[in-house]
Amino acid sequence: MIEPSDFGLFLREKRKAAHLTQDDLAVVINKSGQYISNIEKGKNNAPPNPSDIESLIKKLGLNDEEAKQFKEKAAADRCRLPNEQMDYLMKHRKLIDLINFGLENNINDKCWAEMLATISGGK
Repeated sequence: MIEPSDFGLFLREKRKAAHLTQDDLAVVINKSGQYISNIEKGKNNAPPNPSDIESLIKKLGLNDEEAKQFKEKAAADRCRLPNEQMDYLMKHRKLIDLINFGLENNINDKCWAEMLATISGGK
């Protein structure tokens, strides 16, 4: 059974909240309603391209935080980081060492949160 991705689920949730049909949404990116349906159901191998993502964000009326989540979930569907995050990571190569350290030592979210709280003074 095919499971929808986080991006597909998020897209469906925001589309319904905006009271839009799949066809309403598809027209802004010159696609069919079936294309949007396939994304929402997990049948599409790749989410829309970055320029289409921007058009969808506008049509859905997403706020800044929702738009950030939308982009991150779409990038995850492509098995890559959003461009801004990838650029930052490439500029700060020690972050790759930190990620590798986490992988090698099986560091979980709770440990990362504790480390972040420590270095940020509990903010």
